[in-house]
Amino acid sequence: MSIDQERLGKIRAFAHRGRTVERQYEEDPLNVDAIQSYNRKLDDTIRSLQDHVQRQEDALRQLRASRQGLKITSRGTEPAARLAQVRRVKKAYDTLLQSEPDLPAPDSPLPCLIALRETSRVISDSKASISSLRQTLPRDRQQLKAEREDFEDAKRIHDGLETRIQRIRHEQLEKSAKDPSELASDLVDSKRKRARALKNSSTNLKDALDKFIDDHLAPQLAAENLGGPIVGDAMDIPDSTLEAGYTSHGKPKKPKGTTTRHGDDDDDPRQQRIDNLFRRRQGGEEHEQAITNKREAAAAAMHALVDSLLEAGTSYIDLPRENAASRFLVRAKVAQLHPRDARRIRLIDFGRSFDD
Repeated sequence: MSIDQERLGKIRAFAHRGRTVERQYEEDPLNVDAIQSYNRKLDDTIRSLQDHVQRQEDALRQLRASRQGLKITSRGTEPAARLAQVRRVKKAYDTLLQSEPDLPAPDSPLPCLIALRETSRVISDSKASISSLRQTLPRDRQQLKAEREDFEDAKRIHDGLETRIQRIRHEQLEKSAKDPSELASDLVDSKRKRARALKNSSTNLKDALDKFIDDHLAPQLAAENLGGPIVGDAMDIPDSTLEAGYTSHGKPKKPKGTTTRHGDDDDDPRQQRIDNLFRRRQGGEEHEQAITNKREAAAAAMHALVDSLLEAGTSYIDLPRENAASRFLVRAKVAQLHPRDARRIRLIDFGRSFDD
């Protein structure tokens, strides 16, 4: 909100005069004689006002009592009589204009009292206005912020549409200048470029998914397979906790002092079933030898399941057994079980509407 310098200067000058008067009052406070003199001035002013009101009332009564009133009748009057009335009214107004205004004396406290009353009224109105502004200002600011955001969005949409229109016009001009064989060749090239871009994007997404499984998801899957917390309840699970296992209540066991990592894997029947699943999926002994702990086993199980689902597309595949990987995919709404056979699973067809 901008304020002109002239008004700001007047406010500062008024504040300076107020501080000056306050300092003078502190240095030379009012005595009893000054207060009594001021009270006498107030009494004289009140009597003067009362006398003035009385004179005005007397003059009004005399005017009403006189037969030559100043009222101008519009109907039922002769033109000469109406002209005489108008002349009397004009003479009365001329007399009022030539007479001196009945103002208070220069030393009268009446102007100060009137100014004080007006100032008090302005202060009261200003306080009420400030209270109202305090209530409405936050809402107005929020509305202004929302309007600015909407304006920026509309501007970006407009710029995007303008750019797209220009591009479409340019493409249409280029197409109109080419023969059908060139158009067909350009279409084939664009399809090939799109296919390569989709392939590269799919490869990057698959690599990111594999990294997420190896770095974050595998320990949680292994913990759920061992009877521990389900995926998402515990984020950081070390290999030592997975080697020690979990109690029947889902609490981690205390790690043993002397245990071999491969011995624990061989003694756990659930881990043996996972290893058997990998042997069937991978078809060899090399992958079995590469798995050294339960985290890597859970990661390999998840990779195998995801690869099988991606290869099958929207078809169902058979699950040798239910494990944490399949349960996690179903909970995440990525895959779904067969409605009549819980041992079969497939990916949810997210892109059906796009294919259609």
